[in-house]
Amino acid sequence: MVYSESNTMANPNNKSSTFLDGLSDEAMNKLEVSATSLHPNQGATIIHKGDKIGGAYLIGSGTLKVYTLDLNGNEKPIYTVSSGELCIFSVNCIFNKMLYPAWVRNETENTHIISIPTQSFQELYENELWVRDYLVNSLSHRIFELMSSIEEVTTQDVGQRINSYLVRACPEDGILRVGHQDIARQLGTAREVVSRHLKSLEKLELVELSRMKIRILSPTSLADMPAL
Repeated sequence: MVYSESNTMANPNNKSSTFLDGLSDEAMNKLEVSATSLHPNQGATIIHKGDKIGGAYLIGSGTLKVYTLDLNGNEKPIYTVSSGELCIFSVNCIFNKMLYPAWVRNETENTHIISIPTQSFQELYENELWVRDYLVNSLSHRIFELMSSIEEVTTQDVGQRINSYLVRACPEDGILRVGHQDIARQLGTAREVVSRHLKSLEKLELVELSRMKIRILSPTSLADMPAL
């Protein structure tokens, strides 16, 4: 089973999210009736390229990876959607009546997705200024991420791109919970290249490595570090 679902937005692990907190009481009451909660299994592909989307996906908790495939079948990440964020592709699909242009996989345990039906989301967009502002800000953020990625690919070597990824993805506790293969997929390089570079950073005491964890000891030094 890819996911279980229910007709409630309640989520004991994440009682608020940026998007929901900006809605009026009236809008929240309507969502309580119309929205559906999804709980996908970790590692499950919940959307395939070409799927028809019946609503907007809001992440209550967890992380989704949106990706495409190259001619050799290798994953090419597009972006991730984390707690409190809307999947922008899903919004684009329902407004423009398009099929979903990529694949989406659940990356975490206990992920909670709030599926907002198309008509309900369109009503939110028309009636809630907050929703319109949120979408503009979200699109601006994604465009900035895209421009940053293009700049990294065209102006930085692989080592500098790995450093940039570590700084950009570093959570508040400084521990990045990701495997070397996952980083390689994100950056379009080989796992061996990532592992070798991380070992070099560990020798410089900039990171500490353990299984599926990278502790970032000095994000500032990583960001300013020249090519090795």
